[in-house]
Amino acid sequence: MKAAWEVQGLEDYMDMLKEAGKQVNVVSREALAEVGQELQAEMQIRCKVDKLLPYIKIYTPQREGDYNYVAVGFVHDLAYTPAWAAILANVIEFGSVHNAAMPFIRPAVRAMRSAVNAKIAARLKAATLVDE
Repeated sequence: MKAAWEVQGLEDYMDMLKEAGKQVNVVSREALAEVGQELQAEMQIRCKVDKLLPYIKIYTPQREGDYNYVAVGFVHDLAYTPAWAAILANVIEFGSVHNAAMPFIRPAVRAMRSAVNAKIAARLKAATLVDE
């Protein structure tokens, strides 16, 4: 017994999926820019060393293929963070043999994680790119 059927609209559906893939990247990068600012502010609030505050920066949302990300904090790039600030931030965050740790980066990330995820999901949902 043979079965046969005809599928209509598959090309249109595939085109729609391709366009949605592009839009997901655009919307997620926009959301990352917004949450990057919020995460930067949270880190600055928690940082107790005033001379480090100007170096808590946002490295513009980046993309590698379909992987979108934003770096916030002491960016591993001398154009953003001088070596002394990176070293001091590391000592403050993790401590040293002479100083107890006073973390502010990791607690900020932990505190903001669910809000960041919710904001990105809301942006994607508002753009009708995801259902939930």
